[in-house]
Amino acid sequence: SSHLGSSRERPERSSHPSPLDHPTSPLILRPALWAFGTMARVMWTALVAASAAGPVWGEEMRGAQPADTLPPRSVEGRRLSAPDWQEAAGSWGLKLDAVHTVDVDEVGVVHVRHPIAQKAPESEFEGSRRLYSGTTRRDFVRLLMKLNVIAYTTNVPYKEAVMKPILDAGDSLFGSSVTTYADEKAKGDEAMALRKTEVNDEGSAVVADGGFGLDTAPGDSKGVHALEFSAPEVGKVLVFRGSFSSGDFDNIKPWISEWIKEKMTAMMKNQWVTVAGLPWTQQMKDAKGQIDPMPSETILSGGTWWYSSSFRDAMVQIAEEKGLDANKVGKTGYWEFSKAIADSVRSSLGENETLTISGHSQGGGRAALISMYLEKKYGEKHDTVTFAATGGSCFPRDLAYTSGNMLDDVDPYVSHDQVTEYVHPLDVYGYLDYDVGDVCVYGTQGLAESRAKKYCEPVFGHQAPDLMVAGSVPGSDELSEEFARCRYFTHAWYAMNVDLMDDNVLLEDGKTDGGCKAQAAIPKDDSRCPVATLNLPDGCNDELSCESCSISTSPGGLPCKWCEADEKCRSTSASWFWSCSSEWTRCSVADTAGMVP
Repeated sequence: SSHLGSSRERPERSSHPSPLDHPTSPLILRPALWAFGTMARVMWTALVAASAAGPVWGEEMRGAQPADTLPPRSVEGRRLSAPDWQEAAGSWGLKLDAVHTVDVDEVGVVHVRHPIAQKAPESEFEGSRRLYSGTTRRDFVRLLMKLNVIAYTTNVPYKEAVMKPILDAGDSLFGSSVTTYADEKAKGDEAMALRKTEVNDEGSAVVADGGFGLDTAPGDSKGVHALEFSAPEVGKVLVFRGSFSSGDFDNIKPWISEWIKEKMTAMMKNQWVTVAGLPWTQQMKDAKGQIDPMPSETILSGGTWWYSSSFRDAMVQIAEEKGLDANKVGKTGYWEFSKAIADSVRSSLGENETLTISGHSQGGGRAALISMYLEKKYGEKHDTVTFAATGGSCFPRDLAYTSGNMLDDVDPYVSHDQVTEYVHPLDVYGYLDYDVGDVCVYGTQGLAESRAKKYCEPVFGHQAPDLMVAGSVPGSDELSEEFARCRYFTHAWYAMNVDLMDDNVLLEDGKTDGGCKAQAAIPKDDSRCPVATLNLPDGCNDELSCESCSISTSPGGLPCKWCEADEKCRSTSASWFWSCSSEWTRCSVADTAGMVP
């Protein structure tokens, strides 16, 4: 079906696998791990016996050291018959697709994927399973949304102080009857369990870790956490989890720190008055001057540098242990691991089998990057659907505090029409950086009277660095909690889980109530990116629309003016010296702050 993703002919496998091909290791979901643990000795015996004719490892390889200059490579191993493993997996409603082994030979690190022979059903699905039954693009987007929910593994609600005003007002996303923190936690657990059941009914989901053997589920872990889902009707789906672990949060800091300091404040104003079409209030105007931004920027920069440095050191050590290029990992964090997982899943595709890529939040940004990577490396465009993603247009060009970039692997200077992003207009994190493909805005229906608007209004107008360090400095706990409440209704999986199940929000063709449009490519050195060579802030320069420009002023209090043809904003005095291909003007916009006559 056209809504499922791009199929491709399988290229003939080269006798010399690409050195960047590094497959993943589909693993049974965590609840089943204990069953397999008891079979460890049987598994090892079976592996050795099955590979005896063409050993994956041997005495001549023991003690060999990986080459310093070659990344891991991957090969396809023998098909194994493992009925005992399949039976154990089946008892959990799952399917074991492959076993992965990693060893060292005279050339370097070699990864072997052994496909597991599947038992032919006596009748269609043996009457025990209902696989994917969707027929529309909306059905498929919802399946991807459910996969993104369960990728988080565990429901971790916002802290009680954040939720109390929401619950007291009867505004929980789970209904007005949910008024206690315990009830909120229980409803979140139920929602995640329901999505797991639904996904299990639609196909098979396993953990994809690239054969690295890293346990990425816990909150204190480091490493890329991803799921590989498969069903005959949809092919394979690779889903990257969003920020959850301490490693995840440290990994994203070089992506977004410069954006936060230079661009996020203007983007938030654009979200409110242009994307959402809401009035800029006096409260928002006053919020901008409440805190001197310099201390916040200093704290943000120092904290990002400190935590990023510690994270990079830890990731370099992991890279050395796993045979990856430690220098690249030190500059790009999770990126080398992400590529290895993607290459693995791609190499496991059957003939004409489709691959879809997805992710939420940071995982959505990673999914878009992987889509760009596969396009550049193999010339393939794979259907990619992201939710509330960190955009991938600016940060791959220059990762803060690392001297690294991703330009050898991705092209952020062109549009990537295989990528579709779903985002709420008031989702601050969903507008970190620019997206690389189509953007579908959802949740605009009744937005002016919505809970999202109610709980986000106290946040918009604040300087972005203040929001990001709130809770870390004395006297900022209230702002931190207000920011978290806004994200509960716009960014967290809870909101996505509710909004995208509404047929009036997500339409049958996959479009949304707020509409979909392509994000134009951002050229090199464009001032919309924080890495631009030309960025002369005068209080107006970063505004992104006529509406947001017209409610802004320079530090000296001069009104800003907008040039529609060149899409740029300048202070009144600066407009005397800057050329404009149309004319400098100001827009009439719904505004209660008295900025526009």
